[in-house]
Amino acid sequence: MKYSFDVHEFSFNKIKKGTRKIGIHLLDKKAQQVKLGDTLDMRNASTGERLSCKVKGIGIFDNFDDAIDALGAKSLGYDNKQELMLRLDRIYPKNLRRELNTVAFFLEPQAEYQHLIERGEMER
Repeated sequence: MKYSFDVHEFSFNKIKKGTRKIGIHLLDKKAQQVKLGDTLDMRNASTGERLSCKVKGIGIFDNFDDAIDALGAKSLGYDNKQELMLRLDRIYPKNLRRELNTVAFFLEPQAEYQHLIERGEMER
């Protein structure tokens, strides 16, 4: 299956560059449907640019704190936990964070996208 997610530009660019290989979200109804092998069609909320990634793993946590402690801020594309928590505070309302668990999707860019990354790196 293929699921579409809007992603803030900052996070989208980290996934696009390959510095972030894990997408972290609230475990809402849509996220609950995602299974291993599914495709996440991520849309940059600012520019509309799209990126498709295959779901290679799924982790479910009680909250963002537990997810970050288990996965590490670096694996989520950030230098430290405080920076990441500030971003998450801006994105997700506190009432939803209290109601919903957290899910981490381990991502692998689709083959056609990976080819573009490799080609771009070779041109530098």
